[in-house]
Amino acid sequence: MRPTITVLQAGRAVAAMAVLLHHSAVATQDFVGPVPLWLAAVLENGFRGVDFFFVLSGFIILHAHGGDARDGAAARLYAGKRVRRIYVPYLPISVGLVVLYTLLPGLSASTREWSLITSLTLFPTTAPPALSVAWTLMHEMLFYTVFLAFYFTRFFAALIVVWAVLIVLVGWIMGAGGIVFAPINLEFIAGMLAALAARSLPSRGVLALLAVGTLGGVASLVWLGSEGNARVWFGLSLALVVPGLVRLEARGRVTVPGWLMLLGNSSYAIYLVHNPLASLGARIAARIEPLNAWPVSLALCAALGTGIGVLYHLAFEKPALRWFGKREAPPTPHRP
Repeated sequence: MRPTITVLQAGRAVAAMAVLLHHSAVATQDFVGPVPLWLAAVLENGFRGVDFFFVLSGFIILHAHGGDARDGAAARLYAGKRVRRIYVPYLPISVGLVVLYTLLPGLSASTREWSLITSLTLFPTTAPPALSVAWTLMHEMLFYTVFLAFYFTRFFAALIVVWAVLIVLVGWIMGAGGIVFAPINLEFIAGMLAALAARSLPSRGVLALLAVGTLGGVASLVWLGSEGNARVWFGLSLALVVPGLVRLEARGRVTVPGWLMLLGNSSYAIYLVHNPLASLGARIAARIEPLNAWPVSLALCAALGTGIGVLYHLAFEKPALRWFGKREAPPTPHRP
């Protein structure tokens, strides 16, 4: 498979925009007024973009690092890259919100508590981070930590199987286990399995998975709803779809336009900035057109989240990651 799979970047763009529109609808209904029921029902499902992100994360990690050497040096390179990828774009946003909520505590919901430690480290405590969507990054960091075992044991596959079984038993059936055994973590595991399928299954098998996953995703939306762990079934269905899309791209059947690649490359930045901006956009819309302003609010929230997210990616995220990457890169051997 290609080092960069454009269809996955397109998937990241779709996931980010789905979450953005979901929170835009929430902010609009909180500050402006009700959104038509049919539209609210559609946008409500935008939170499932998180499930797509988790599946894609599992796929990308195994695809990018499954061929790494299994030693301490490779583990350090992997850990450094993952830490930079999460924290370099995240910390400026998180610190900004911590300062803002400290100086203006009424700006956020008055009953919402947040933890300074979790906000700065993404380490789980009794309260969530200041940036509400950062709960997903806590799961990302957990998965990245689990994947470190790949570099130190030949029984990594068995370890993942044990983790999956414990997630089902402790997290799903017993409803306990906290973040470590949360059922949504199954989506990372499914993403890794999807990477193996895309690499090794024959084309007919991969395309069959695509068809089954598409039907499963639709069925989960129609019959299972969004309560409890039903969302995980949607994520697992997406994991069946991804190998087919990857294989279709490899065969030249799928092409991704440049604007969608830009959104995919900016998806993490959009994800980080969109929720506070949705709140801001809805409050502005409520002032400039107080009667039936939901279209203005949705458009403004989406424009702010997308535009500033892309700008944050281009102006800060991309150059900062490049700068840190150069500083941490191993030295090039000297050749006489």
